[in-house]
Amino acid sequence: MKEFQHLVVAFDGTEDSKDALELGIHISKQLHSELSVVHIQKKGVFNGDSIEDNMVFPGTNSSYPTDDIRHYPIMPVPTEHLDTEEHSKETQALESEARRILDHHNIKGNVNVSYGEPSEAIVSFATEHNADLIVVGSRDISGLKRLLFGSVSEKVSQRSNIPVLIAK
Repeated sequence: MKEFQHLVVAFDGTEDSKDALELGIHISKQLHSELSVVHIQKKGVFNGDSIEDNMVFPGTNSSYPTDDIRHYPIMPVPTEHLDTEEHSKETQALESEARRILDHHNIKGNVNVSYGEPSEAIVSFATEHNADLIVVGSRDISGLKRLLFGSVSEKVSQRSNIPVLIAK
């Protein structure tokens, strides 16, 4: 049986990631494993809370003319948020929240921030730190969002060479 000596938990402050962190903490305690929490910041930080709020939809001038569909929009383009001070405060708040949860459970663990595309950065972090298990939350996204963007947990499980536990 595989030993899990080092667990990595992906944390972004959502309820799903808090559930993943709680699960990671319980597993870490039971197995006496090292625990690392990683928060991933995208290189281009989006402003607002939802993907739709951060998209620029080209006007009707940029549409593709087709038979009966007159204004078929092209793919939306994410806009970038350039306020690094606000970005830094948000990152510090997430680090503090993760640390608070660890302290609440009386467990030592590292809280880290990495940068990049979330699924790639999580797998890279786990590989670089010789993790044996990655724990991620599962967001219930469906429909067009899932088709266009996929879920981070699915991408992590596809890209990872080590076991991935998706907390629900």
